[in-house]
Amino acid sequence: MGLSFLGVIAALAMYAVSVSPSLMARSWAWHAVASGILVACGYVAGVVVQNVAQLVIRLTGLTISASEPVELGFRIGIGALFALWWIYAVIQSYRRARKAAALVNMPGETFGEYLLGTAGAVVVSWMLLHIVGALNRLCWMLIASLDAHMPRPAAIVVSMVILFAIMFFLTSKVILRGGIGFFRRKAEQLNMRTARGIYQPVVPERSASPASSVTWESVGGQGRVFLGRGPSRLDIAQVCGGVAMEPIRVYSGMPTGGSGIEQAAATVVAELHRTGAFDRAVILIAASTGSGWVDEWQVQPLEFLTRGNCATASLQYSYVPSALNWLTGLEPAQEASAALFAAVRAELDLMDEADRPALFVCGESLGAFASQSVFESFEDVLARVDGALWVGTPSFTPMHAALTAARHKGSPEVAPVVHNARRVRFVNEPSDLRTDLYGRELGPWGFPRVVYAQHPSDPVVWWTNKLIWTQPDWLRERAGRDVSLNVEFTRFATYIQVLADLPVAGTAPGGHGHTYHEELIPLWRGILGFDRLFDEAPVHPRLAALDGGWVDDAMLERIGIVVRANLELSDRQ
Repeated sequence: MGLSFLGVIAALAMYAVSVSPSLMARSWAWHAVASGILVACGYVAGVVVQNVAQLVIRLTGLTISASEPVELGFRIGIGALFALWWIYAVIQSYRRARKAAALVNMPGETFGEYLLGTAGAVVVSWMLLHIVGALNRLCWMLIASLDAHMPRPAAIVVSMVILFAIMFFLTSKVILRGGIGFFRRKAEQLNMRTARGIYQPVVPERSASPASSVTWESVGGQGRVFLGRGPSRLDIAQVCGGVAMEPIRVYSGMPTGGSGIEQAAATVVAELHRTGAFDRAVILIAASTGSGWVDEWQVQPLEFLTRGNCATASLQYSYVPSALNWLTGLEPAQEASAALFAAVRAELDLMDEADRPALFVCGESLGAFASQSVFESFEDVLARVDGALWVGTPSFTPMHAALTAARHKGSPEVAPVVHNARRVRFVNEPSDLRTDLYGRELGPWGFPRVVYAQHPSDPVVWWTNKLIWTQPDWLRERAGRDVSLNVEFTRFATYIQVLADLPVAGTAPGGHGHTYHEELIPLWRGILGFDRLFDEAPVHPRLAALDGGWVDDAMLERIGIVVRANLELSDRQ
C-alpha cells in the first residue's frame, strides 16, 4: 500500500512545527522522540482527512475535472509552494531554537546532532506508524468476524470497544505495571548503595550517627547522602564568622517490617527530641522527592544563615523517582508529608508559644506538591507555619494553581502578584522579592513569608494536559525572561514539545529550567526577615533573636561559593 499524499504533507508540516523553539534545548535523542511522535500523528491525521474526503466525494457524487496539463501544473505549483515553505520553516526553526537555547545557557544542537535527531525522528515515526497499522488491521479483522452476527455499524462499534479494551489492558496492566515494577526493583537495589564521597556521620546531631538509634543501613541511599553531606559547625563559623552551632539533620528511611509511614514520622520526632532540635531557633520540614532525595540547595543556605541554629527533618516514602510516582499515584507522597508535618506540629503545640522554634517547610518538584498538600488553604499555611519555600512546583498542585488564578490583573502567570504580595511572593529570580516582573516596587511583606521559586523555562511548572488544546497565559503573555519570543502555541504539538522538555529540564544550568541553586540563598534570607526590605520585624521571637544584620550580598555570594564547592567535592570523591 502506497503512501498517502495528504498524510505525507501533514507529517512534513508537523515536523516543521516540532523543531520550533520550546522551553528547553533538547538533545538529538529527545528531538527524535518529540518529532517522531508528532510526525506520526501528522501522518495519521492526514490519512484520516484524505479518507473522509474521498468518502464524502463518493457519497455526494462530486466531480472536479480539469485538463491533464492544468492538473499537472496545479500539483507542481502546490508542491513547490509547500516545499519552499517547509524549507524556510525548518531553517528558521533551527536558527530560532539555537537562540532560544542561548537564553537558558545551553548549547543547543549542532548541525550534525540536528541531522541525527531528524534520522531518529524518521525511525520513531516509522515504528509508531507500524503499530497503528497493526491495530488498524486487527480492528478490521474483528469487524469481519462480527459481521455475520450483527449489523455492520454495530460490528464496527463493538470491534473498536474490544480494541480499546485490549490496548488499555496492555498499557496499564502489562507494560506500565510491569515496567514500573522492574524499575522499582532496580531502585530498591540502588537504595542499598552508598554514593561516593558519603560517609557515616559521627556527630550526635545527625541521625545514623553512633549516638542515634537510627541505623546507617536503614536510611537508604538518599538518606545517607542527606546525612553525610552538609556543613559542620566549624564550616559555618569559618564562612559566616561568630559563634556557630552544629546543624541538626534527622531522617527516617523507608518503612519496613510492616511499620507504616506514621512510625517513620514518629522516628523522626524521636530523633528531633534526642538531638535537642526543639531548643533550636528553626525547624525545617523538607519534603523529599520520590526516591527520598532532599535538595542541599534548600537546606544548606538555611544552615549557614542561621549559623547552624536549626534542625532539618525528612523521611523516605518510596524507592522510585518522582516521575514514576506520578504515574502510579501521588497519594504516598501526600500521606508521608501529612504524617511528618502532623507529628512535628503536634510536638510544637505541646510547648509554650514563646519557647517554640519557628517552623518552616520546603520542597522541590514532587516534594513541593506533597508539602503543599498538607494544608487546606493558603490561610491554613499562614496559621500553621512561620515560612515556606516551594521550588519548581508542578502545575497539578491545587494551592499553586489557586493562588496563580487569584493574581492581580496585569500580573503575568510566570510571576503573579497575589494579595498585594503581603505574604506570598512568586519569583523567577531573587530581584522579584522586591519588584514585580515589570520593575514596579512591591509593598510591605509581612510574616509569615511564603516564596514560590519558579523559572519561566521550567516545564515542570508549566506542563499540563490543558496544553493539548488551550493556549496558556504564560505563553500568551510572553513575560518569561529566559523563554524565547519565538515559542509559538500549536494545539497538541506544544503539549508534546513541553512534555519532551521535562526530562531535559534538570540538566539546565542553575537559574534555568528545573535547576535551582544559588538563587535560593537570598530567598531564604527574605523568608527569615534578614533582607531588611521593610521595617517590620519577624513576629516569631526565635527569628527576631537571630539578628541577620551581618548578612549582606557579599556574604550571600560567599555562602553560595562554599556550598557549591562542598557539593562538587563530595561528588568527585
